[in-house]
Amino acid sequence: GTTQYQGTQAATPTSLYQIGSNTKVFTAIAILQLEAAGVLSIDDTLGKWLPQYPAWAAVTIRQLLDMTSGIPSYDNSPAFEAAYSSNPMIETTPEDLVAYVYPSTVIPGKAWSYSNTGYILAEMIVQKASSSGSFSTAMDKIIQSQGLSNTYYQPYFYPAQVTEQLVSGYYVNDDPGLSKLYGKDTSGFSLGWAQGAGGIVGDTADLTDFMRALFAGHILPPSQMKELESIVSTATGQPIPQTTTSDPSGFGLGIFQILLPNFPRAWAYQGSTIGYRATYMYYQNSGVIITIFTNSQTTNAENQITSKLFPAVYATLQQAGLVSK
Repeated sequence: GTTQYQGTQAATPTSLYQIGSNTKVFTAIAILQLEAAGVLSIDDTLGKWLPQYPAWAAVTIRQLLDMTSGIPSYDNSPAFEAAYSSNPMIETTPEDLVAYVYPSTVIPGKAWSYSNTGYILAEMIVQKASSSGSFSTAMDKIIQSQGLSNTYYQPYFYPAQVTEQLVSGYYVNDDPGLSKLYGKDTSGFSLGWAQGAGGIVGDTADLTDFMRALFAGHILPPSQMKELESIVSTATGQPIPQTTTSDPSGFGLGIFQILLPNFPRAWAYQGSTIGYRATYMYYQNSGVIITIFTNSQTTNAENQITSKLFPAVYATLQQAGLVSK
């Protein structure tokens, strides 16, 4: 409940956290807004927009966003982990990140595989296709259009007025490639490793308001919203109309749809950075959104946000008569 480990300052609803891969939906929205403006199509190929990567020329923007591109995730590269753990203040460029896995052989559209690289490539497309020529400007436009007063994007480091509100984050994990960072306060480290895949800083209220506005249809035109919510099975990589008990996890464009046992179907995401987790679940049948941020990133075995914490919060709301099952 405090902003630092063994600290005395209490975390509050306006305390800032790194929201990790919840950033991806902002990046997807930037792409879809460009599509709505007639600048591009999400079925355009990487060959059209980023011809400097000919090995991946056939991959479409849609496949980058729904993670069926087959492109590996740069942060799984031992070379990336060695470079970042040795210098976590490094201002890594998008091109640097892509270089960790290019030119991997890919078969796009055959399987689903989580890839931060896809969203770094999408960031590069936004930058190239936008009239401003700036991904940061595209993020600021989305943030400001929704009046998110406690949400920020910078590619590397944040100014003092932001970092003063940022709680400390701790990497308490078992990844040997990042062992130099175990237990350290990572809040001041460069977010250049995440950028359009996970670089936003914000608070729980802003993310809740943003996701409510998105799913209410206030951010994207209907055709682009339909594309955002078109999901592929995370088991097969193939399109599915919705999740089911036998196929409970689907991925759209920067959003998950999940169906947990004994709970309604929900749109959700659990974003992680090196030291933070930020999670929401939006239950469309009731309109309830539960948003939970933590200032640690534990091992998967110790992470009980989805398995225990969300069910406990949901049960509490049910007992209070605030939500029906």
